[in-house]
Formats: sequence, C-alpha cells, structure tokens
Amino acid sequence: TWSFTSASSDNTPPTVTSVSPLDGATGVSVNTTVTASFSETGDGATVTGTTFQLKDAGNNVIPAGIKTVSNQIILTPSAPLGNSAVYTVTITGGDSGVKDPAGNALADDSNWTFITAAPVDNTPPTVSTVSPLNGATGVSINTTVTASFSEAVNGTTVTGTTFQLKAGSTVIPATVNTA
Repeated sequence: TWSFTSASSDNTPPTVTSVSPLDGATGVSVNTTVTASFSETGDGATVTGTTFQLKDAGNNVIPAGIKTVSNQIILTPSAPLGNSAVYTVTITGGDSGVKDPAGNALADDSNWTFITAAPVDNTPPTVSTVSPLNGATGVSINTTVTASFSEAVNGTTVTGTTFQLKAGSTVIPATVNTA
C-alpha cells in the first residue's frame, strides 16, 4: 500500500497587481526599467519581446532585455529613453499572451503610459561674441552695444543691472532688449 496527495487544480488566471513606472507618471528617468508585478508567479517562457513591449509615441518597439523574477517581469531598455517622450507599455493577455505555470492566461492586455523627464541643462551660457569688439577704437557714440550668447537666455534675467554700459565706474543710462 502507499498514499499520495493529488495536486489542486489552478484555474485562476494571473492579474497585474502593480506597475512601475506608474500609469500616467511624468518626469520618469530616461534610464528607467519597466516592472510589472503579478498576483502569482508567471511562466517565464511566455514572457517575450512580443508579449511584453515598450513602445514610443510612433508605435516603435524599444529594444530591451526582459527577465522574470518570481512574480515580476522586468524590461530594461537597451539604451536610454528619449527626453520628454511618451512611452506605452503593453503586456499581452489571452491565448498568445503571458501565462502562469498552470497555463492560465492573463485575461486581457494590460497597457499603461508614462512620460520621461525633460533634459537637464547644467551648462551655463557664455558670451560668444560682442559688438563693438573689446578694445575697439573710433566707435561711433550712437553704436548699439550687443552681446551674443552660446545658447538662448531667459530674457527676464537680462536687465539694466545684469547688462550695463559703463564709462569708468559710471553706468551709462541705456535701454536693454533681448532677442
């Protein structure tokens, strides 16, 4: 004689319980990974570049590595994402989609979007050209003094205090404009 216990039958399809980045998130790092957690362990063989995708606003699939860890799937883009860009994540459900080890499929596709962060500009502007040139002589008294910068500047920061024409230590009254 011998005894044994039969396995219980799993008829419950997996569900997505959480995602990262969150649906609608903004300011997401361009170096982010995309993670989906499930209600149970998934069948790693059903998690592929076809069943778990990240797409840009043009509906182009972003090349990425995909791995499963317990009840999570993690997508790591092969290169940094674009700045200030909208991305959509899709996990395919149904017969051709993600399943649990018992073969139960995710009931429906799971989709969410996020927006990456704007680029960070840490480079201060520099004066690239001036007119009249430094040390110029014989300059007309009606000459407009100009300075060009290496990049666009915030016009509200260009004032009679931050941009001055002086004769020695005396400030010459002038109108300051930006373009």
